[in-house]
Amino acid sequence: MWIKALKAFLVGLLFLYIQILAMPALAIGNVVPLILLPWLIATVWKHPQEISLPVVFLIGLIYDTQLPGTFGMHALLFCLLAVLINTLRIPFEQDSIVAKLIATGSSNLVFALLSLLGYGLSWGFDSKLYWLSLAAFFYNLFFSLAVFALMQLASRLRLVVVDE
Repeated sequence: MWIKALKAFLVGLLFLYIQILAMPALAIGNVVPLILLPWLIATVWKHPQEISLPVVFLIGLIYDTQLPGTFGMHALLFCLLAVLINTLRIPFEQDSIVAKLIATGSSNLVFALLSLLGYGLSWGFDSKLYWLSLAAFFYNLFFSLAVFALMQLASRLRLVVVDE
């Protein structure tokens, strides 16, 4: 169990470094895509809640250290999303693509709404915040679906070693 948790944490760190170092280059109109959402969905889908919940909390907390204005918000949102995704996946089969797409869409929607609430309470609700939140939702949804497709493709690849 500790090995699985360590592996999930290290993969989370890899996605966190990609988020911090590479994703700002893909920003459109001050909206940076959040590659941690597809990672969060995959982590919660693959691992039990005893492993995934502490891992997503720690990755969210580490991500929040890079954004001091929102310290703690991403850790809380990631934990709430992990519980939501875990609840959504219960009635479906383990490898159901439709269930994973529903989880991707709903987690992006919940993340966008809770981020709007958090930023609005911190800095005030104005029309620019609404437009940025709407743009961030659609951009993150598109990006999450693309990363989700790549992760599904990578999970189906097999390494075959032939000894001749």
